[in-house]
Amino acid sequence: MSSAPAQAAYPDHPIKLIVPFAAGSAADTLSRAVASALAEQLGQPLVVDNKGGAGGTIGTTDIARARPDGYTLGIAAQGTFVNNQVLYSAPGYDSIKDFSFISEIADVQNLLVVSEKSPYQTARALLDAIEAKPPETFRYSSSGVGTSHHIAGATVAKYLAKPLMHVPYTGAPQGLAAILSGDVDMGFYNLPAAIGLVKGGKLRPLAVTGPRRSALLPDVPTLDESGLKGYSVTLWWGLVGPAGLPTDVSARLYGALDKVMSNPAMRDKLIGQGFTLPDTPIPKPAAFRDLVRQDLAKWVPVLKELGTATQ
Repeated sequence: MSSAPAQAAYPDHPIKLIVPFAAGSAADTLSRAVASALAEQLGQPLVVDNKGGAGGTIGTTDIARARPDGYTLGIAAQGTFVNNQVLYSAPGYDSIKDFSFISEIADVQNLLVVSEKSPYQTARALLDAIEAKPPETFRYSSSGVGTSHHIAGATVAKYLAKPLMHVPYTGAPQGLAAILSGDVDMGFYNLPAAIGLVKGGKLRPLAVTGPRRSALLPDVPTLDESGLKGYSVTLWWGLVGPAGLPTDVSARLYGALDKVMSNPAMRDKLIGQGFTLPDTPIPKPAAFRDLVRQDLAKWVPVLKELGTATQ
């Protein structure tokens, strides 16, 4: 009696990792570090595929539409999974139904930065100037509608009751370059993406957007400390696949990712770049899914109140 051929153990060929943001962004930096280490654990290369644009909806839609065999994975972000459900009338995916959740990887706060040539030396001085001048006098860049850079700026404008002019670019490097060139006045960028330019003296850090100061920049105050009481905008990233991943594949990926994120050298590297990491063992898939649900419940009403334009 003949028997069916044995199925090859997963994975038996390279895996594509879709990063729905531009190369050089904080998400890209995080993804490449994790992909390299994850490849060692899985015994197959993880090929990073940057698909930025439209606030991350293009790449995220591709993740959702991929074959659920474990050979196309992707990076989920708070901006793409939560903010975009308000900011885009048809983002192309359902943040819960269309994905298999593996785990949260890291979170981060943003950094309010201006050019070294800017006349503003403190966040308070900049905020006072925004309040004193006509609406949309001040311009801030971002890597796209719906990104944390966009939401951080829109939230500042809401606090001050003074609209800012939002200028979206295709990625964080382009948005940061616009600050350097003087095309915009400021930006609210993920700390890992901005820290190099800050340390190089090209950008002046005025405040962080999270609830606490960053260990990397202990002298830089929070926006809460700078007068925007209660202000806190942070974001997270995690690993997902399309809905319907086989149970054994999900378990293999979770176990490998947990080993990667438990490695002391990896943790030291990412923390040194400005990322905040979850405790280990890393969150289970159900906990990651619950985080997305909780943030949808928390942020969707806030974003609607902000009145940010739907695309």
